[in-house]
Amino acid sequence: MSLSAQEISRLVGLGLPVLCVDTCTVLDVVRDITRESVTPGDVNVGLALLEMAEAGSGLTVLMAEQVTLEIAGNVANVEEEAQAALEKFLAQAQRIHEVAGVFGAQGHLQVRHLDGHVSRARPVLDQWTQVAQVVPHNDGVASRAFRRVNEPRTPARRGKESMKDCVIVEACIEAASQLRAAGMTAPMVFASSNTKEYFAPNTRHLQGDIAADLAAVGIEYAPNWGAAKHSLGL
Repeated sequence: MSLSAQEISRLVGLGLPVLCVDTCTVLDVVRDITRESVTPGDVNVGLALLEMAEAGSGLTVLMAEQVTLEIAGNVANVEEEAQAALEKFLAQAQRIHEVAGVFGAQGHLQVRHLDGHVSRARPVLDQWTQVAQVVPHNDGVASRAFRRVNEPRTPARRGKESMKDCVIVEACIEAASQLRAAGMTAPMVFASSNTKEYFAPNTRHLQGDIAADLAAVGIEYAPNWGAAKHSLGL
C-alpha cells in the first residue's frame, strides 16, 4: 500500500479536496520568471491553494515520494537557470533603455527590483514540500510503472525514458484508489504543467489512455493552478 490504513482513514475523515502535484508543477514555482506561460493570476491561485493546504481546513496535498527525490536533485539547477534568465532579461532591458535614450527617450529604467526573485520564490517551493503528505514507493507501484513504460501508456512513449514519470502517475492512482475504496467522495486532481507528456499532439486534451486511467479512480487532470482550483471546487 502507498498510504497506511491510518493515513487513509485520516484523509477520508477530513473530507477535503485532494491535490496530487508532480515535479514540474512544484519546480515551476522557482523556474524562469521570463517564460510567457507565467501569469500573475495563476501564481496568485497557486499561493491561495498553498494557504488553504497550510491552514489544514480547505485542501489536502499529496506528493509521490518520487517527486520529493526529483525536487531535491533538480532544484539547484532550476534556480541557477532561473537566475541566469532573469539576469539576461535585466541586461536586455538596460540595453534597450540606453538605445532608446540615444534616440531621445527620457525617463528612469525601473527593473532592478526584480533581482532577487529566485530567492524570494524558493521558500514558497519549500512550503509546498512541507505541507504535502508524501505517498511512499512500493513494489506494486514500481511494477505497474514498468508495465506502463513497456506498453507504452501515457506519460510513457517509445524512445523516451519515462519510468520516473510513470512512477509518479501510478503512485497517485494507487493513493486515489485506496481513498475512494475507503469512502472518499471529495474531488481529486492530478496537477502537471508538463502537458507535452499528457496531452494528445496538437491538442489541449488528455491522451485517451491516461484520461481513462485517471477517470477510473475519480481524478481530474489540471495543467495549471487555475484549472486545479476549478476542478477541486474551491
